[in-house]
Amino acid sequence: MPKIVSRFLVVAVCLAVPGSSVEAGPYTSPVGPVYKEMRPAKTPFDPDRIPDPFLSYLAKEGQQASLKAEEEEKKRQRAEERLKQERQAAEERLKKLREPKTELQKMRLSQLTLTAIIQGGDKAWAMVRDERGNGFVLKKGTYIGTNGGVVSRILIDEKKVVIKEPYLENGLHIRYKPVEIELPDRSYE
Repeated sequence: MPKIVSRFLVVAVCLAVPGSSVEAGPYTSPVGPVYKEMRPAKTPFDPDRIPDPFLSYLAKEGQQASLKAEEEEKKRQRAEERLKQERQAAEERLKKLREPKTELQKMRLSQLTLTAIIQGGDKAWAMVRDERGNGFVLKKGTYIGTNGGVVSRILIDEKKVVIKEPYLENGLHIRYKPVEIELPDRSYE
C-alpha cells in the first residue's frame, strides 16, 4: 500500500506544480488553448457608437442632415480653392507666354505692316515693317506682338499671315485665336 500512496503523491505534485511533468523532455511549457488565437481582437468601448434611446427619430434625421450639409460645404470650399489655384496657374502660364523675348514682341500688331511674302521651295517667309521703317523677317513659329502671338501660317495665295494669340477661356484653359495681317492692295514697282 505504501507504493500506491507514493505514486499518488508524485502524480498529485506533478499536477499541482505547473510546468512540471513526470517525464523530463525537451518541451517544458504548457500548450495554451488554440481557439484564443482565432478570436478577433477586442475593440475598446466607444459610447458614441451606441445610439441614444431617448433621441427622437426626427432629431436624429436633423443631425444627419446638418452633418451632410457641413460635408457638402467643405467639398464646395475645397472645389473653389482648387479652381482658384488652377486659375492662378493658368494666368501665370499666359503671362509667361506673353513675356517679350524679341523686339517683335514689344510691338502691337497694329504697329506692323505686312510688306512682302516670299516662297522658296516648300517654305514661305514674310516681311513686316514697323512705324519707324525697320523691317523684320517672319517664318512659321516666329513670336510676334504684345499678346504672345506666334506665326502659324503664311498664305501666299491669300496674301496674308495668320498669327495665333493665346487667351484664357473661362479663366482656366489657354486657347489660341487666329489674327490675320493682310498685305495691302497697292503694289510697289
